[in-house]
Amino acid sequence: MAIYKKLGLAAAVAGMAVTLTGCGTPPVPLTKNFAESSQYKVRAAGHWDAMSRDVAERTRDNLARSGFNAGTPVYVTLAPNASAFDTGFRDLLITRLIDSGVKVQSTPSQQLEVTYNAQVVKTPGHANVGAYTEEPDASGSNTEVILTTTVTNNGMFVSRESDVYYLANADVPLFAKSTHFRPVNMKVVGQ
Repeated sequence: MAIYKKLGLAAAVAGMAVTLTGCGTPPVPLTKNFAESSQYKVRAAGHWDAMSRDVAERTRDNLARSGFNAGTPVYVTLAPNASAFDTGFRDLLITRLIDSGVKVQSTPSQQLEVTYNAQVVKTPGHANVGAYTEEPDASGSNTEVILTTTVTNNGMFVSRESDVYYLANADVPLFAKSTHFRPVNMKVVGQ
């Protein structure tokens, strides 16, 4: 009987030690999926136009909410090392801004500057892509693009919008930044 009391006491002490040790450690968060949502997939230049139309309308509305009247001109910059998407999107965005009543300057100014950035994100997952799309024969995509449009006024943020789209893997090169090399003249010296 004494051995059982000793074992019981040892088990109680061990349990207490585990309990005390566990008290100082916060619980590990459990994983949870986001609620089901939908996301557009960019497949053609026509989609770039739809994206630019949406960005132009929201930019116009954001400028009005920030106290800038419709007559305040903006300048849309071309992204550094512009990709095919960057060049096309800038042209489309200028057109859609003008269509929505925003005055767009052809040269930079000190007032409102519109910039945008297209960041390609490639994820390793989504093996069962059919579960992530409405397409019955989905070829799938593990690539997305984050498009962020910003308006600044003398270095201060006035407006910022970010959107996420699926991107067909075959279209990724259209979003790749170009690498322009500057030719360098070198003198070859022989011995």
